[in-house]
Amino acid sequence: MPNYNYASKRAYFVTICTQGRVPCFEQPALRTILEETWHTLPERFAGLILDEYVMMPDHVHFIVRLSASTSKRVTLGQVVGAYKSLTSGKWLKHIEMTGLNEQGKFWQRNYIERVICDEDELARIRAYIRNNPLRAALKKDGPENLKD
Repeated sequence: MPNYNYASKRAYFVTICTQGRVPCFEQPALRTILEETWHTLPERFAGLILDEYVMMPDHVHFIVRLSASTSKRVTLGQVVGAYKSLTSGKWLKHIEMTGLNEQGKFWQRNYIERVICDEDELARIRAYIRNNPLRAALKKDGPENLKD
């Protein structure tokens, strides 16, 4: 939303995809970097509250809450930008240290966000995030491959 204040004390649902939707998050080392960095974000941004989080092969979904109780207001863009930057830097270091023949850049240029308006919507989005791996597995297997 062009005129929305993304430093507002709200909950936000964010999706960040890999460049070209390449399933690079299947690599255990990269998954570890993404997960560890996620958990350290509140140390970087006072008042940031982490909520649901899921990592899929080619994207991540998460909910964060921004708190207005701190003197320095943080924007959603700063949080997402830091997450992308920190994970990219750590992955590049890992590639260099291990000699992996991998691409260093993996994030798509932007991200998708949604302002969560109320508790009902928050509950629905939390359920969506929690169930995303199951939905993906069912979609991958197809109904014809499901067994009783």
